[in-house]
Amino acid sequence: MALQVDREQLDTFCLQLFRTLDVLGLLPLQLWAKPNEFEKYPRLLFGSIQRYNDVEAGFKEWESRVLRDAPYRKEEHYPSLEALRRSLLQHGEVFTKKANLQHLRTSLYARVFNYLYPRRVLANAYCIKHRGNPNAVESEFVAKALPQSIEAEVEKLNRVYRNKVYSKDEWGTIVADANLGSDARRQADIEGKDEWGTIVADAKASLIANAAYYRKVLCGEEPVAPPEEEAEAVETEQAEEESV
Repeated sequence: MALQVDREQLDTFCLQLFRTLDVLGLLPLQLWAKPNEFEKYPRLLFGSIQRYNDVEAGFKEWESRVLRDAPYRKEEHYPSLEALRRSLLQHGEVFTKKANLQHLRTSLYARVFNYLYPRRVLANAYCIKHRGNPNAVESEFVAKALPQSIEAEVEKLNRVYRNKVYSKDEWGTIVADANLGSDARRQADIEGKDEWGTIVADAKASLIANAAYYRKVLCGEEPVAPPEEEAEAVETEQAEEESV
């Protein structure tokens, strides 16, 4: 008999977790990063909870590590960590349940990638559009230019999320227009107009918060797609990770 997984609660919490890690600068900015870079901090949290078999003790240990590793914006986003702790305590039984922890272990990479994919696609499409203009990551410029300056790319992504169902060909077109590598052709699974508005807002926030990195992208000092030989190695590693 298959063990029941509390998918709704896991989905809701993971969204909150990934957003918190992203604003703390602990999720990769490049979609071709190695799988362990996507999974590291979520896996540390669930592993800590499992080791203690206690949500609060596990979170406390994890929080200490996150605050130590976060490169910036710790004080500004500490309330997000506190909200995350409250969510865990509210549904503590969900995160000590063996079936749920097993499910998270096998789905974590896909979950994080699917969260980041549309946000990074928009940010990269924006950088391609404004290549050569390092001031494009200034907050006032971003507020006016995103998504207006990349309406075609935004409409394609928006239509995909609004319809909730999409094909590989659709994602292939989006990726091609955004000039991303083939590794980015994975499908995201985020639904609804409200979520789409959040995705756009998150992409704006990421461009501004990570201005130093995106200025390098705008000036051609950082790539928007991986070198071909590196892309092949990453794809192989990702395939091996998913087969485990």
